[in-house]
Amino acid sequence: MTGLRSDLVFAMPFSNVLHLSFPDKIEATRLAGFQQMSIQPQEVLKLASEGLSVADMKSSAADGGVEIARLDPLCPWVPDWRPTNFGPDYAAAHDVPPKVFFDLCDQLGCKNMSLNATFPANRYTTGEITEFYAAICGQAAEHGVTCDLECIPMWGVVTLERGVEILRDSGVANGGFVFDCTHFTRGGTSLATLKSIPGRVIHCVQVCDGYLPLPDGVTLELECFQRLWPGEGDFAIAAMLDTLNETGGLAQVGPEVFSADMATKTAEDVAKMSRESLLRYKALTTKN
Repeated sequence: MTGLRSDLVFAMPFSNVLHLSFPDKIEATRLAGFQQMSIQPQEVLKLASEGLSVADMKSSAADGGVEIARLDPLCPWVPDWRPTNFGPDYAAAHDVPPKVFFDLCDQLGCKNMSLNATFPANRYTTGEITEFYAAICGQAAEHGVTCDLECIPMWGVVTLERGVEILRDSGVANGGFVFDCTHFTRGGTSLATLKSIPGRVIHCVQVCDGYLPLPDGVTLELECFQRLWPGEGDFAIAAMLDTLNETGGLAQVGPEVFSADMATKTAEDVAKMSRESLLRYKALTTKN
């Protein structure tokens, strides 16, 4: 019988459980057999405003055998962070200041954070972004948090190559990357380049699928919210995971699927689909 590797950490991305109540988020993660989950800072703030304390979120997750390990994402880390390819509602939802973000990390016990460069690619130079990144990593270090940059082709850090340059030149000790199969594919980075990146700097792997080529009329922005479950599309996921396995970069692995169809799924559905989608890949599995 094939099962998920016991030497890897698997995490439920917030995308899969956005529509579920907080107890059901925990249940979906537990039923999938995942040890960790991520959550958005704005979700935490909303739940707290509705009467569920952050301390209770942490304790109820722990009671379910789940660690809330990653707060995802922080967007306001450069002076002008607002995107031009999403409307004002998106910016309003993600306008969580760093101080509030890191306070939530402290309260939840999160030791990992995701950093999204939501500004347009031509707004800042690589040198400027590097300085901003070093500064936010400095703030994260004060809270014992690792600051993971997600390189997203539709925004300010388009490719993993540029991310590597930023991480290298920043000189920080608590930096790294979120690796996403969609962003890697659309960014055009080669497997050879991925193999050259030390696995120790990749702290999260988001597994997802899509069509090749990008269908007519579908933009990168649209595709972000029309993702396919791993194995349902054309991405070279097995090769990506095999490469990450070789370099030691399989960390905090989860299937990140943003899709309108998810809203109809129960916790049990999400758990089953999340687990089964990962069981398709040799790099993530073992024979029991």
